[in-house]
Amino acid sequence: MLAMTKLASLTDLNFHHVLTATPGTALVFFTAPNCGACRSLKLALGKYLHSYPATLSVFEVDAVHNSALVNALEVFHLPALFLYVAGHYHCELHSEPLPAHLHRAIQTALSLPAQEEP
Repeated sequence: MLAMTKLASLTDLNFHHVLTATPGTALVFFTAPNCGACRSLKLALGKYLHSYPATLSVFEVDAVHNSALVNALEVFHLPALFLYVAGHYHCELHSEPLPAHLHRAIQTALSLPAQEEP
């Protein structure tokens, strides 16, 4: 079994700066320490990154300690996934916590036009 992945962290203070400087596609994962569904998705993201290593950058936001981002992006449920392309918001992503499903959801989202950031 793969160990939990350590993802690069984003905060209220560095969120937009880091995403703007990130080329290509980025996935932002909102989580909380006591969220069981978040742990399952984090394991799936680790497997996804192992299976599709150069596909995208993945960042983690602790929703408990970054309430400004939670409010700005209207995060009402955890886990929450947001897709960014070239530093710009693309869409919220919904997927089962399985690597192949994540890959399919990302590819489908990228084929659609970008949405406005909440």
